[in-house]
Amino acid sequence: MALINCPECKSEVSDKAEKCPKCAFPINPSEPITKKVVKEVGNKSSEGLFLKTLNTGCFVLILIIIFIITFIIFSS
Repeated sequence: MALINCPECKSEVSDKAEKCPKCAFPINPSEPITKKVVKEVGNKSSEGLFLKTLNTGCFVLILIIIFIITFIIFSS
């Protein structure tokens, strides 16, 4: 058994330890470390139904406002 420095906190840890007792950095993990895949926030397919209807509603509201302004301008 040898002592090594923890890569995270630099404290002395046994090379047989599963994790650092000070900072819990994995030294010899019992299960392999896997990267978690994070879904991209800006992805259009992740857009919810609420946002889709909100976007459509805003578009329709803008069209109605433009129609009303155009009607007022040309009726005067």
